[in-house]
Amino acid sequence: MKVTRADVLWNYGATFMRVASALIVLPLILRMLPQEEVGLWSVMIGLNSMIYLLDFGFFQTFSRAVTYIYSGATKLEKEGFTPVRENKGVSYPLLKGLLKAMSHFYGLLAATLLVLLFTGGVWYIEQLMEGFTGDANAARIAWYSYGILLCYQFFTYYYDAALVGRGMIKRSRQIIVFSQSVHIVISSLLLISGLGIISMVIGQSVATMINRYLARRAFYDAETRDNLRNLQYYNWKSIIKTLFNTAYKNGLASLSWIFTNRMLAILGALFIPLTTMASYGITKQITDITITLSAVWFATYYPKLTGEQIKKSISEVKRIFIKAQIIAIIIFLCVTIFVVFAGAPALEYIGSSTQLLPIGLMLLLFFASLLESLTQLSTSVLLSRNEVPHYKAQSITALIALLLMFAALKYSDAGILALIAIPLVVQLLYQHWRWTTKLWKELEIKLSDYLDGIKSVYKSIPVLNNNK
Repeated sequence: MKVTRADVLWNYGATFMRVASALIVLPLILRMLPQEEVGLWSVMIGLNSMIYLLDFGFFQTFSRAVTYIYSGATKLEKEGFTPVRENKGVSYPLLKGLLKAMSHFYGLLAATLLVLLFTGGVWYIEQLMEGFTGDANAARIAWYSYGILLCYQFFTYYYDAALVGRGMIKRSRQIIVFSQSVHIVISSLLLISGLGIISMVIGQSVATMINRYLARRAFYDAETRDNLRNLQYYNWKSIIKTLFNTAYKNGLASLSWIFTNRMLAILGALFIPLTTMASYGITKQITDITITLSAVWFATYYPKLTGEQIKKSISEVKRIFIKAQIIAIIIFLCVTIFVVFAGAPALEYIGSSTQLLPIGLMLLLFFASLLESLTQLSTSVLLSRNEVPHYKAQSITALIALLLMFAALKYSDAGILALIAIPLVVQLLYQHWRWTTKLWKELEIKLSDYLDGIKSVYKSIPVLNNNK
């Protein structure tokens, strides 16, 4: 599975467009929508984030299984994998069974969401409409339309998993860039035209349908359709049963990470003044974006790493892992230096009433986020083996961190320091060193390997490398 520089650049482009879509459209939302509709849209965006918890780790598991098959696997294992020979062909009966399993799984979840939308969703929107002074009918139309869109998104969620698992990173990211551009243009034009909150729903609906159509068309090319046609496929129920062993562990690990990362602001707001939480929130958003940027290169090469795992190409797995660590550290250092020296002047220039955290807390938050990013790299390499050895430890770590944070916030004046330091210290006790040292030992990584990795990063920067 070949990954080129174009794949990396397009992955950065797609990441930028995800961030840019919010930065470009948000000012229009704040200017063109009444405050009540802005609040409703915030609830709808929150709903969008929450429903993907229902995936419970299957997206990554499905994508990894596609990579295994395109790397030559003829059987999916509950844990681990059977090594394959180099250049072994694709098992299309197994691929067809996996695609059936993916469509049935997400179809069932989408149908469940639809039932919830027209039962609990009806009650919820009516609660929100009490005392609503704007156009209540338009708000209801936007709510139900957006709910149906989420069901469609979930039903077709596996298209991108299949595309990325096949190693078509560049095509997948080109589709994201194009669809996000459509979302920005349509939503902006409709907002300016005064269509209200429905503008956002229409823009996202058109963008999603374009995204899914192009992703499906890219994956099911002529060769794939010909090879899948009239084939007997593996029982899709048995495939889901096999993959569930890894998926639920991955889901528990993901939930634990969400509770010790994404839920901090919700817990902190119960004890810390909102003005202080605003500074924490804006600084945390910057570190979260940095985590995303630091993982883009690794995410681009992840299907290749997974394919190398099943071929037992240990040296290539080691190379990708080490280079990903070095790139993450470099990105964090660059962003941290920029924010320390230019963050406050930039906020002052745009007239922001909210400032960043004090320098000490800011540096501590960046350090904690860097360790979080490095730990995610290590656990992702373990996941590429179809193993999730970290899920129990991560769940216990999350529980201990939440209990200690609640006690510190309730019975002390630690404030923001508790939100940053407690998760960091608890994870340093085990999570932040256990899985990295496990890989160092198993891959037999030496200091010289990191020196080679630094040279590799240097040579991959065109402006610094004179070699043609």
